[in-house]
Amino acid sequence: MPRRFDLIRWAPPLTATFFLFLFYWRGLDCWFFQDDFGWLHLGPAKSFQDFLHILFAPKAHGNIRPWSENLFFYGLKALFGVNPLPFRIVVFATMAANLFVLDAVMRRLTSSAAASLAAQLCWLANPAVAAVLCWTCIYNQAQYVFFILLPLLLLMQGRYLAQAIVFALGLGSLELVVMYPAIAALYVLLYERDKLRRTLPLFAISATFTVLHFWVAPAPHSGPYALQFDTRIVKTLAAYTQMVLGPERLMHFQWNWPSWLLPAGTALMVLGVLAALYASRRAGLLGLGIYLFLLAPVLPLPDHIMDYLLTGPSLGLAIILGAALATSWRKFVVTLCVFYLAVCLPASWQVVTWNHARSHISRDLVLGVINYSRAHPGKFLLLTGMDTDQFVAGFGDLPFEVHGMFNVLLAPGAEQNIHDAAGIAPLYVMKPEKSFPLLAAGQAVVLDVAGGRVRDATAEYMREKGLP
Repeated sequence: MPRRFDLIRWAPPLTATFFLFLFYWRGLDCWFFQDDFGWLHLGPAKSFQDFLHILFAPKAHGNIRPWSENLFFYGLKALFGVNPLPFRIVVFATMAANLFVLDAVMRRLTSSAAASLAAQLCWLANPAVAAVLCWTCIYNQAQYVFFILLPLLLLMQGRYLAQAIVFALGLGSLELVVMYPAIAALYVLLYERDKLRRTLPLFAISATFTVLHFWVAPAPHSGPYALQFDTRIVKTLAAYTQMVLGPERLMHFQWNWPSWLLPAGTALMVLGVLAALYASRRAGLLGLGIYLFLLAPVLPLPDHIMDYLLTGPSLGLAIILGAALATSWRKFVVTLCVFYLAVCLPASWQVVTWNHARSHISRDLVLGVINYSRAHPGKFLLLTGMDTDQFVAGFGDLPFEVHGMFNVLLAPGAEQNIHDAAGIAPLYVMKPEKSFPLLAAGQAVVLDVAGGRVRDATAEYMREKGLP
């Protein structure tokens, strides 16, 4: 009997975890691409002091994320090499852990297994979450959610010291965790107002971290990561809100559908969520707070609107929908959730399809060149026939150097087919005055990588260039 009871108790997160693997299984097969290679360059550490520097020193864009980026990439690469599967398994395991903690939170908010399951499924179905399950370098989005949910659960259980410790550790996952004290304060205002003072140390920790972070890594004053506190914040909030509701993401892939479907679908979702918010009362307000608080830090970045930044905020929307299911509005909310899932799941499937294909473009290019190099060592490899997608996904972030290969460049003229936004392709070209003598001396070969197939095109290239 106890075993049966336990199975029933854990049925919602087990079901959601099953859905996670059933729907997103292709995410386990995603290879490294784009920014992933930048993080794979970490290490090896030559000393313990060097290891600490790798772990805690500010990295790209001044971020200090020892757990979700530095340790994640450095540790798994040290253990398993440049093998994407262990990385993907950790991502999925973290998401599964998030589901179990979300289940415990929803049970305390609603005492309803159905509400808990609905919240988990609605969160997983969101297209913003789909991106996290495909692209390894944004693992921080999956991990920081754990450091939001677990302290909240510990707060609900009255374990205040444990909550503070987990929250403090979470600051090393992603900067957005600084908003947790606001979530904690909102919860106690809604449910345990007399314990508001217990959240004050959390605000002190958050403020100290924020000051230290900006002191160690000052915010940039230009570029897409420069903070812009102006009226564009409202437009950015509107853009993210439209994205999180689902219809905009679906229409992003179905651009040939009638344009009126986007405003109509978005309006229906807005009205439905407002009704669910009214029905769910306190739990709904907590969900709204989670959405707004976790979104607030990225609103001053109007030039860096990214779907995956909604991974945490979309959790708030899922809580609203799930909590409403535990009220007398159940029939209406079931209809709303069905509509939401009908919109989001096809969009999420397309997100996975796009990312999976992009990762395999990278895989075919990188492994194809590596295999050729191993079979024909000791030569410079000059690539031609490369298109923009291949360059952006599998070449621009120096993937071959991760494998200890510093002899791979673009052949002169290969940059003409590449139109990357940054315009950096010409920087990867070996100049004719260096490459042509190497080709003539047999010390270099030209590899045609068009379509992901790597073949020796040295003779053709030399004839084209009039080389002997």
